[in-house]
Amino acid sequence: MDNQLERLQKAYNDIEIPEELSQASRKGIERGKRYKQQKRGIKMSGLKWTGSVAAAVIISFTVGVNTVPAFADSMNQVPVLGKLVSVLKFTDGSAGGGTIQDGVDVNFISLKHQKNSDQMILNFANSDNTQDLASSYNVKFTDNPYTMTVTVSGARNFSAVKDLETLKESKYVQDAYPLITLDDSMIRFNVTFKEPVAYEVKEYKDPAQVAITLKDKKGDVEEGSSIYSLRTSSEPSGESQGMAEEMLYGLENVRVLKDQKGLFLVEAGYFNTEAEALAQLKKIQTEHGVGDLLFVEKRSSQEIPQSISQAE
Repeated sequence: MDNQLERLQKAYNDIEIPEELSQASRKGIERGKRYKQQKRGIKMSGLKWTGSVAAAVIISFTVGVNTVPAFADSMNQVPVLGKLVSVLKFTDGSAGGGTIQDGVDVNFISLKHQKNSDQMILNFANSDNTQDLASSYNVKFTDNPYTMTVTVSGARNFSAVKDLETLKESKYVQDAYPLITLDDSMIRFNVTFKEPVAYEVKEYKDPAQVAITLKDKKGDVEEGSSIYSLRTSSEPSGESQGMAEEMLYGLENVRVLKDQKGLFLVEAGYFNTEAEALAQLKKIQTEHGVGDLLFVEKRSSQEIPQSISQAE
């Protein structure tokens, strides 16, 4: 009996009371105390008192879940990681997983602050709100600026686009934004980091989730160096980026970035010297016939691309 009492007391003490419920919980505890006072004179074991208070807290917790919309919403967003499928192995900053599917919705992305890291969790769902396996996806990390591009295939919806703002609460994240794609079964988004990060990506099933863990990575930043970006002019987000990517199809290191004013551009690689950039530009003119699309931008290492219009 003593061990049972200790377990119940420990379980009661371990209950974390959300801030939204603090008032309701206090009232529950107070009701438990009044119940004890009303029963004064009657020998009441500590087990019964603890049980009454714990029950009051549980009742308050249940009431809170059903009456505080914000809390109910947050509970729906709390990710419970399922069974580990794989830990991705990256080659040149790129790795992927999942299975080929269709009609998937990346319905929410949550951000968890941990002791020495932050974790982004992508959740997959379909029309009946259940999804056992992650849809086919790719995660790619690039530099200048430090960027992570997430691509999910077989996805018809991106309900989690609203959560990209939340990702900026991470100490590592400078910006997070969706990318246009001409493939209506593919969704993409970029995360720009303030500094280089160490990363680990794990895939889970039951439910289908991808967890991206970010940690500090120091000591390999070349401050003050310059790069020469081969890029398009800045445009509002739209089909122009998709069409430019189509024209540059087959080239390595093509990516879409957001510039300093929130416009978008397509970059066909960056180089250490202007001569290298111009040589690649000439090659693209010869092999792809789209030389007029691109020009060379010199910018500082890790600097967000400048906003350069077509008229300039």
